[in-house]
Order: sequence, then C-alpha cells, then structure tokens
Amino acid sequence: MEVPDEGARTPFSVFAPSDAAQPSYAMKPSTLVNARYYSSFWLPVFLVLGGLLLAGCTATAPTVGTINTPDELETGESGTFEATIENQDEVGQEELSYSWEFGDESGGSGLLTNHVYNSTGKYTVTFTASNSGGADSASATVQVVRSPKPASISSLNATPNPAEAGERVRFSSNVQGATPIGYSWSFGDDTRSSGSSPSHTYNEPGTYDVELAVSNRDGTDSRSISLEVESALPEICTTVSEFNSAFFGRNSSTLTDEAKQSLNENADILNKCPNLTVRVEGFAAPGERNSQSLSNDRAQAVADYYADDNGIDSNRINTSGEGAASGVTSKKGGTRQFRRADSIPQR
Repeated sequence: MEVPDEGARTPFSVFAPSDAAQPSYAMKPSTLVNARYYSSFWLPVFLVLGGLLLAGCTATAPTVGTINTPDELETGESGTFEATIENQDEVGQEELSYSWEFGDESGGSGLLTNHVYNSTGKYTVTFTASNSGGADSASATVQVVRSPKPASISSLNATPNPAEAGERVRFSSNVQGATPIGYSWSFGDDTRSSGSSPSHTYNEPGTYDVELAVSNRDGTDSRSISLEVESALPEICTTVSEFNSAFFGRNSSTLTDEAKQSLNENADILNKCPNLTVRVEGFAAPGERNSQSLSNDRAQAVADYYADDNGIDSNRINTSGEGAASGVTSKKGGTRQFRRADSIPQR
C-alpha cells in the first residue's frame, strides 16, 4: 500500500472524504477548527460575566453594629434604645426594616425607640435589621427594678376636735407608699401608739400636739395636728332638749320678771355648755296687732337678755320671728301661751 506524503496531509484528511465526494454544504476543516477554538474561549468568559451580573443584582444584607440599651430601669421609667448598622455604606439605598423585641411581649421599630417596663425582672432585648439580602440581630439585657415609693402622709385627722377630757378621740390618716408601712404616734401627753388608726383618751384639758411618723423601705414622713381638750361637760350639756319659754303681756315685747327668771335658768345651762347654741323663736297671739314685727321684737328681747345680761356670745344666738301662732301648743301659759318666745338648744 502506498503511504501518502506526510507533507501533503491535512489535519482532518484521515476523516474527510475526497473533494470530489464532499457535499456542497460540508464544513471545511479550517472552519471546524475555528468554531471549536472560539467555543472553548468564550464559554468561561460568559460564565464569569454572568456571575458578576447576578452578583450585582443581589442586595447586601445589613450587619448590626451595636445596640445601646439602659443597664437598669425602674418600673414605669421610660428607657431609650438605639442601634447602629455597621455596613450602612455597603447596604446603600436598599430599603431596611428595623424591629425590637423587649422581652415582655411588646416590640418597637426604628433605629431609635423608647420603652417602659411595668414589672420587675431581667429582660433580653433583641434588635433585628433586615432587607431583601438578609437579616442580622443583636441582643442585650436590661434589669428592671421596683420604682421607689416612700411613705408619705397626705392628711391627718382627730375626731372629735375639740374633745372633752375623758372623751375617746379617734385618730386617722391618709398615707401613701410601698407597703409595709410603719406607724408611730405621739399623743403629746407622753403616750404613744403604733397602730394605723388608734384611739386615745385625754384625762386633762389642754392643747396637745399630736404627731404621726410613717416609714417604709423607701423613706419616711411626719405630720402633726393640734388637739384641743376641754373640761368635761356636765351631763345636761349632752341631754338637754328643751329650754324654758318667756311669756309676754298683750301687744308687748318687754320681759317681765317672771320671764327673766325662766331665761336665767336657760342662760346658766348655756354658760356651762359651750357645745350648745340657742335658736330663739318669737310668736304673737291671734288678734295682736302687727304680729310679724311683734314676734321679731319678742325674739330679739330674749336674745339681748342672753347676751347683755348673762354674757352669752351673740354668735351662739339666732333669732326668728314666726308671726301669729296657730294651732295647738304644748306650752303651759294659759291664755298667754301664744304670746311667747321659745329658746331651742342646738348642738
């Protein structure tokens, strides 16, 4: 067999048919070489460029830098919570969302926010920043302690005030603050009590300075009041319900000696009983002239006698003219029973 000349062979002559037998559409060997060359060169280039393009279309995820939170808060106190984004320049204009979880089933938003805790405890605070590229979080702890509420007295009372010697006096107060609260009373007569609403009896008349001091774990407070203790009153001062009436002559408002004697007994009781005041009501009998003005004059005559002749403070006396009397009266004065002035004790 004849071996062809090496120099006359083409790279693909061993595969290719003779020129006379090739179809008109067959690719020439040189063309195939070029196509394979270009294909092996551009494929990696396209892959690299495509990867770069895809990378350029993906957003950069945020990275949380720091979160600043209070180390300790009191219940009811507002705390400020702030976070920063470490790669803010890389994230650029990509829309970010921020959320806070304060550990007490409540949340917030934004890089800067405020929060109030209502219960004591240790809370984990978590901040999260996110966008389409991803999310990042950071956490811190906050210790919430009880808000101090020192004991404070808003009012102090004594009932009755003034009181009588031997009469029981009840003391009360309005106190705020964290419990438990301790009470310390000083009654001004070398006696003390630790109750919240004590009672005390003074045996001697006088003026007493009563002081209350309160305290709790957060603070103390004190307040005092002045209590007047008067001499014990005669029994009649608390039992008398009716005074003597004064009777007048017809169409007259002048006090007779008999009327003055009746009024003296009334005045004695008023002088002994500073707890009493008196209301004087004047009446006119049917048929007496100018009944209204006559009843006024009779009431005023009795009031003047109490004040001018018996030293009763006029502030303790009230007068009223009732005009002509009508109906039936229980006063024992015979036919003159309507021509009278009644003295009515009042406490």
